Parts: sequence; structure tokens; C-alpha cells
Amino acid sequence: MCFLDGSPHEDDKRAYDEGRQWETGMLHSGCANPIACCLAMFAPHCCACYLRDLAIQGDRSKYMCCQGYFCPSCVQSCTDCAQESDFQYGCCLCLEVFFCECLAISATRHYVWDERQITTDPCDNRIIRFNNCMQLLRCFCMILAIIDNNFRSLADLVDHIAQIVYCLTQACMQAQTHLELKIHPTVNDYGTIDSQPRTSDKAPLLANQGQPGGWVQPSQPYPQQPGYPQQQQQQQQPPPYN
Repeated sequence: MCFLDGSPHEDDKRAYDEGRQWETGMLHSGCANPIACCLAMFAPHCCACYLRDLAIQGDRSKYMCCQGYFCPSCVQSCTDCAQESDFQYGCCLCLEVFFCECLAISATRHYVWDERQITTDPCDNRIIRFNNCMQLLRCFCMILAIIDNNFRSLADLVDHIAQIVYCLTQACMQAQTHLELKIHPTVNDYGTIDSQPRTSDKAPLLANQGQPGGWVQPSQPYPQQPGYPQQQQQQQQPPPYN
């Protein structure tokens, strides 16, 4: 899929139309959470371990290798081993982050994304897809350099650019996830989704074709204001015709 398209994939189950919003998008996470972004840029493995433990609240029973998002059947033995003791949990998490850094970072973000039912950010999709396109272009240029040595300089240039793009992307991703977990440590720290105003709830306030003049008739009477005695309305009889 082209990285210019920010719409979610048609099979994406995380396209929550009525979900919550990220506290910050990946584009602005460097300014919204600069310390975490810098730490993730220079120490991505340590930050990835910390965020995973923060996301599952230190409960090793919730831990799965890559949280089950990537090849769950292949890593089941690692997941079973991690749940036996805290030491094995720490070792499995470190090995996961060391050997599968990009998958571990994405899995933590996906876990927070699904658990809190956060809506898809089109700008985040573009950034991630641009990074994926750069990594594919890097592989393609490397293959060309193997076939023809004349492409070696081009392959090295694309390789450096792709590495920089990945470094910035994963740092922004981890900064975004950290800010979300920092403000809302658990899913219970959010307000209910139904209590948030929606566009569909605001639309009837503008006009209602069912009422004359476009006014909306309230379904319940207005509450009695304090300090004013309630007055009974007297029905006036029409004057007699002469």
C-alpha cells in the first residue's frame, strides 16, 4: 500500500470509529515527549523492555512473545517459559527485544492500541508505511549491489537513509506509547467512550426536519431552577364571539 494513503487497511480490526484518540500522534510525539523520544533514539532496546513491562503492569501472566501479534504458534514455548518465574520473564523479554527489536516495539504499541480501543491515526499510518517502503527499497538496492557492483554506492546511500528513517520512526512510536501510558497507566483511567461527544450526537442540535422551524423539542422538561417557586400555568379560555 502506498505510504501517501493514511487510511486503515480494509481488514484492520483496529479501525475504531467510536474509539479514543492518542494523546499525541507520532508526528508530534518528539515535541510532546522529548525526553522519551531521545532515550528511545539512543537506547531503543532498554526503552522497549521498559514500555512492555509498563504496558502489562509488570504482570508476567499477560506477557507473550511479541504479545502474540507475530507468529504466535512459533513462540508459544517462549511464552510458556516466561510465565514460570520473574527471572525467566525478564530473560525472554530481553531476548525478544534484542533479536526482534522492531516487532517488539510494534507489539507493545499494538497491545496498548487494542486494549484502550484507540482510533487509527492517518498520519501515523503514513509514517509507518514510509518507513516500510524505505526498508524494502534498501533491500532492493542491496540485491542490485550484489548483482552489479556499480550499484554499491547507491545501496550504501539508501541504507544510511533507511537506517535514519527507522531510528526516527521507532523513537516517535515509543515516545507516543510512553506518553499514553504515563497519562493513563491503566485502561480504567480513561473516561467512558459513550460520555465523549460524537458528531452523530451533535447533528440533531443543528436542525430537525421533524419539528417546524428546525427547532428541536426536548424529550424531557427543563429542570426547575432553584430559588423560584414553581408556578402552575393557567389555561385561558378563548374570548366569546359576538
